[in-house]
Amino acid sequence: MSITVRIPLFLRKFTGGQKVVEVEGKTIGECIENLEFKFPEIKKNLRDKEGALYNFWNIYLNSASSYPEGLSKPVKDGDELNIIALIAGG
Repeated sequence: MSITVRIPLFLRKFTGGQKVVEVEGKTIGECIENLEFKFPEIKKNLRDKEGALYNFWNIYLNSASSYPEGLSKPVKDGDELNIIALIAGG
């Protein structure tokens, strides 16, 4: 099952500049794990010490937020994941 992951600009240095990466998985979490396996340096920028996704990242599945299921949300062949940085300010 092939899933497309769109990589934000500030994470591309960990993917060799690739904007789009193909991964495998049955859930968003499995796809992210596959991405981390292919590009080990990206993990420390996506997850905290306990392995949870940092709270400033959101994963979109086919242009819709994965919230509330998050990493457990199922994916299917041909789906697209977007890693989005949540930005706040004041």
